[in-house]
Amino acid sequence: MENIDLQLFKNIMAEARNNTDLLDSFSPNQFKSKQKLVDMIHNYVDINSDTEIVIFGGWYGSILIPMFKEVKKITLIDLDEEVINIASNRLFTHYKNVDFRIQDVFELNKLNQYRSANLFINTSCEHMAPMKEWPLWEWILRRNNPYFAFTSNNMFGIEGHTNCVNNIEEFKKQLPDTSKVLSENEVTDERGSRYLLVGKI
Repeated sequence: MENIDLQLFKNIMAEARNNTDLLDSFSPNQFKSKQKLVDMIHNYVDINSDTEIVIFGGWYGSILIPMFKEVKKITLIDLDEEVINIASNRLFTHYKNVDFRIQDVFELNKLNQYRSANLFINTSCEHMAPMKEWPLWEWILRRNNPYFAFTSNNMFGIEGHTNCVNNIEEFKKQLPDTSKVLSENEVTDERGSRYLLVGKI
């Protein structure tokens, strides 16, 4: 984030007084891995005012939304109704290009945003079924060949981590069959390793 968004900062401070979960979404480890992923994205994807992004399992969108604030549209999808309500009604109230949706990513819901998306981001692959099993890739590929930026990790002992991987090669096997990996990286912290993949579907 090149310029400080003072309104967002005020919103975060007001909400974080009683919300440690929100503070965790801004942890140094979260920043480290997401900044690396965004750098990888910018090396291969032309991010501009016409770009449309879909974020799967986006949590509060704490770090990613401000990093892509210049794009045409961000659609953030998460199962947690409370998290989405906080993000949309307390944090990003002044962001007019973000659409928050409460739903299971794997529900067969053919959103128009899917067909027009230039980039799919999922930094929560460890929380859901492999991305190759997402049922709408074939439907999307009839019109569009978007980029992807996915992360997973080997942190098996954390609650909610139902689909961790042991290494980046194992993670690659969870990609859609049509995927081409353009960049890969690994970020480590005291709990384990995060695996980062950017490519084209």
